[in-house]
Amino acid sequence: MLDNLINSQLAKDRPAVEQPAHIWTRNFILLCLASFAMFISLQMLLPTLPVYLFEIGGDQRDVGYMMGVYTISAMVMRPIAGWLVDHYGRKKIMLLSLIMVLAVTLLYKLATDVSLMMVVRALHGLTLALAGTAMATIVADSLPTSRLGEGMGYFGLTSTLSMALAPMIGFWLVGISGYQALFLAVSLMTLLAFCFSLPIRGTNAPCSAPVSSVTGIWISLLEKTALPASMVTFFLTAAYSSVISFIPLYTAELGIVNIGLFFTANSLTMLISRPIAGRWADRGGASTVLLIGLLTMFIGMASIGLSHTITGFVLAGAIVGLGFGFCVPTLQALAIRHTPPDRRGAATGTYYIAFDLGLGLGTIIWGYVAEAAGYQIMFFTTLIPLVLAGASYYMRIEISHEKEKI
Repeated sequence: MLDNLINSQLAKDRPAVEQPAHIWTRNFILLCLASFAMFISLQMLLPTLPVYLFEIGGDQRDVGYMMGVYTISAMVMRPIAGWLVDHYGRKKIMLLSLIMVLAVTLLYKLATDVSLMMVVRALHGLTLALAGTAMATIVADSLPTSRLGEGMGYFGLTSTLSMALAPMIGFWLVGISGYQALFLAVSLMTLLAFCFSLPIRGTNAPCSAPVSSVTGIWISLLEKTALPASMVTFFLTAAYSSVISFIPLYTAELGIVNIGLFFTANSLTMLISRPIAGRWADRGGASTVLLIGLLTMFIGMASIGLSHTITGFVLAGAIVGLGFGFCVPTLQALAIRHTPPDRRGAATGTYYIAFDLGLGLGTIIWGYVAEAAGYQIMFFTTLIPLVLAGASYYMRIEISHEKEKI
């Protein structure tokens, strides 16, 4: 029955047509709505699950493990997801993966001890990575190449908006009805994402040729044209991971309250900078956009280390969000722009591997630095990967562009 539903939806897709010159097509709007619902379901859990874990007998170490197992499982799935999307079709994998995500969210209400919660989080990471990779690949297929960066910037706003709204919704639900209401809401939002995905039309991207050998499969998991942009992304997210993980701890140490304003300012400037950066990069200014973004991130991270008041932290958060918003859609578009259509799934997976690896590995490294030297020195240390990001871009991506001209 399930297979018949998916196949019937695939059969309704219109024949391949040339990409339109505009962004806001029916397909793109549905993809944005599906992504927004999916990210709402995820972001409602991120700030509330650590508290729930303490209630079922966990400790601070278990919270770290819970965050780590999700990130690791998602990172492991990314290259496999890209391969599946390229070989079996974007929409079919998207629909199947969203059904699997829905099934996993229904397990949260059964996770009444720490070990079960770890298993559920690992499964959630695997299935969401598969769904997210398929969705982002369809977005890349649906956008005109001349406006790829701008479109990716708008699509990325779905995660930024959800990050701004979902934590408040999650805590509100827990406050009025408890965690079972939260888990029900997470499942309902996932179901909504699936419903938005059903009318999405398949794209005209061809499937990759079948690979017969195990070696060939391993080689096809990563896309080499996406590696330069992915390497820059790794250094960028490694620096940004310190903001996600350690700002609340640093400000608590300084006796500063209302640090939620930092993340609000961070989200607002990201909302502004993402579409602007994408549009600018599409007009041939990718190098300039990345230079401005990395310099802005550098100033913002240094400002965090120098701040001692809530005003200083809010200003720093706005600067960091502006820089991060400039860099991310530009890098995602660069990772896909020069990739053959039948390898866009692999390129998307390669990009997200670097994104996840930077966040996960960065959090671990900054934890050691903070323990050894304190939070202020740790934030100054995050300037190193930003310098490496800039050096990596101008050494590898610019060299690639020069070769193309020759």
